Amino acid sequence: MWTSLRRVPVFVLTSILLTAMAYAGDDGGQRPSARGPIFDITHFDVLPVNLDTPDSFEQAAYTALFAYRDASLSDHGSKSFRVVNWLLAPNHSQIIDVWSSLDAFEAHLAQTHSTDFRFAVQLQPPPPPPAFNCCIGSPIDDRQYSLVKSFNLPWISSRLPTGVGATDSALFVVTYVDFLTDGDPGKGLAELVRYGTATSKESGQLSYTVLQQLDRPNRFATLEVWDSVEHYNNWQSDPTTNNFDAKVMPLLGSPFDHRLNVLCGETYVDGMGCTSP
Repeated sequence: MWTSLRRVPVFVLTSILLTAMAYAGDDGGQRPSARGPIFDITHFDVLPVNLDTPDSFEQAAYTALFAYRDASLSDHGSKSFRVVNWLLAPNHSQIIDVWSSLDAFEAHLAQTHSTDFRFAVQLQPPPPPPAFNCCIGSPIDDRQYSLVKSFNLPWISSRLPTGVGATDSALFVVTYVDFLTDGDPGKGLAELVRYGTATSKESGQLSYTVLQQLDRPNRFATLEVWDSVEHYNNWQSDPTTNNFDAKVMPLLGSPFDHRLNVLCGETYVDGMGCTSP
């Protein structure tokens, strides 16, 4: 289940963050550091139009999302704010925002455009009109991560491609990794970093980032950017990837959760997803 820091009381949030800070130490990077940068990854699930919902649900939700993204870029401490659209389900997106520190992230959450966005898309009657309930199919929950290691271009780099269309744009891959707490998460992390080193040398590989969840140090995420789906698929069938999968499989608490995405631009097409910038 997603862990949300947006809906908990301030004193609980402070306790969680202090606990996360306690994990930072001189142990080879095997504990998350809350010093920054902070990566915030959110799953955004809009009710699809084929479930007896108004066609305007997706348009309203993504209009609010794009406005939220654009307003957040000028917040203090903002390093990057991207929305990527899941290829398998065009009504699902990942919001990936990066902040210089936890203080900057918390200040961002308190901004009017942050609270306005949350209330605009919740299933409740926001005024006006009172009868219009919009738009998401599940709560907006997010996870905060610290940076473990980055390869090739950093995730926050403006030099990463924006793509030219839903079928041939650059591929943005988000993978969630859950290691067994009673296993060896440190060994799993070492394998993730080793695999990142190998991946960064592949043709078409533009950016590879390993992240560790602040409040669950056995959970990780990787962010990848490839110039094409073809190069990504070729690497998935490479012996190096097969060997990596075989090594980490016994360490996992759940299967890898790979999500292949394209970068969102300014518009959304119902039933098809985001258009690229």
